[in-house]
Amino acid sequence: MELVFIRHAQGEHTLNWPNQLHMQHPALTESGVQQAVKLRHLYLLCSEDVVVTSPTRRTIETVNIWSKDISVQKYVTPLLGPRMFPQNPAWEPLGCDKIYTLEEVSIDYPDYTVVPSEQELWKDGINTLSTEQFEYHADRFLKWLSRFKRTVYCVTHDGTINSYRQFFGESNITRNDFVRETGAIRIRV
Repeated sequence: MELVFIRHAQGEHTLNWPNQLHMQHPALTESGVQQAVKLRHLYLLCSEDVVVTSPTRRTIETVNIWSKDISVQKYVTPLLGPRMFPQNPAWEPLGCDKIYTLEEVSIDYPDYTVVPSEQELWKDGINTLSTEQFEYHADRFLKWLSRFKRTVYCVTHDGTINSYRQFFGESNITRNDFVRETGAIRIRV
């Protein structure tokens, strides 16, 4: 199986950095919408494809624009972040990284299937989990993903992508390795 981790398109919270990082549920900017449209040419989706996203507005909007008019299998899970990178227990989570609740996702995005995960993750997400806790949940997530025999696209966040890269064995990853908006990392599993 191949996983393609794609960073969401540009969100509103990045326009006036760092002043807007506490904005809750930032939408895509005009530029972000155009970036998401360009994903249609970079990664051609078909009805058999699987797209999994984090429960944030900017990731879900990225998926919805990218997959417009294509009946792909869409899933949502807090196992795709956001997640701080590097992990530091002294840091406070940013407002822009607050995830939607399970109830909000169920009501506002009924065309997404919720990936089975522990209820606690829907409350707090994976943003501040210890490395050991994150790896435990990442391993379970990978087992769930293994049901798909084709490429799985994971639309997520820069820190989450780096956390998964470390989980899969890459070393010496730093914030300098963050992918840009709609950038991608392919990982063979």
